[in-house]
Amino acid sequence: MYRVLFATNEPAVLEPLNQITNWQSMSFHDPMLAGNADEAIRLMESKRVDAIAYMLNADEARKLSLYLNNMRPSLPIFQIQRTLDAQKEEIINVRRLLDRLHADMSDEVYDEAAVLDILRDEVTHNLLAGEVAADAQLRGTLQLLRSFVSPDKQAILFDFDLPQGEVYLSAQWHYGSERLENALRNNFFGRYYDDIYYCVAVLTPRHIRVAACQRYDTESISEEDLLQKANSHVEQVLDNIKEYLGLDMVTTDCHILDKLCLLTQEHQQPAEG
Repeated sequence: MYRVLFATNEPAVLEPLNQITNWQSMSFHDPMLAGNADEAIRLMESKRVDAIAYMLNADEARKLSLYLNNMRPSLPIFQIQRTLDAQKEEIINVRRLLDRLHADMSDEVYDEAAVLDILRDEVTHNLLAGEVAADAQLRGTLQLLRSFVSPDKQAILFDFDLPQGEVYLSAQWHYGSERLENALRNNFFGRYYDDIYYCVAVLTPRHIRVAACQRYDTESISEEDLLQKANSHVEQVLDNIKEYLGLDMVTTDCHILDKLCLLTQEHQQPAEG
């Protein structure tokens, strides 16, 4: 069973937690509680903690956040909810993540950081594919996975056509679109390049989408600089893909998103009819 830690100095938010009596049935020990950052840090250093949620005043939250970023960069962080149903749903999402983190993933050997990277890639693929429902879901998932991607800063969305994509995947590649996506992400775009995070999704054999995203923990990049950096990197990547894979990727669209979460379904216009 898993152990979670709640750190809060707001007594009112403990009420939904106190109403949860079936922790064991959800695969958790009874939660540990801390009233400030120092107490939470002591618990993390003396006991096993699989995930943490905190709601503290600004100074205490800053102290705990600094510790988590420096000392526990892979520890999942989830949200304290103010209603019983919302908190139960949050706990179920945490359990699903922890199950994935601790699963035996075939014959490959993955450490926790590598599994987190895989799960982050899944989330950004789903976002680019239009499969993330709402802003709150995106923000909560990015936080839970300890992603540095900012859902609220400007990003650049690229769409590419792969004219030979169907023939390439069926006649030369033989590994499927998922492996092609991994190759484009890991070997060409890179997850992070020049302080910009690149999300990659192969949506169809011909349609590839990439988002150039800013980090939440750094100063915002101006629109002009973001465009210059991203366009320069993309041009180099397209040349490399042509050279090493023999593939032409043609840019069909490039535009600024005022914030990355505009890609969630919450912001998509309903079809007319």
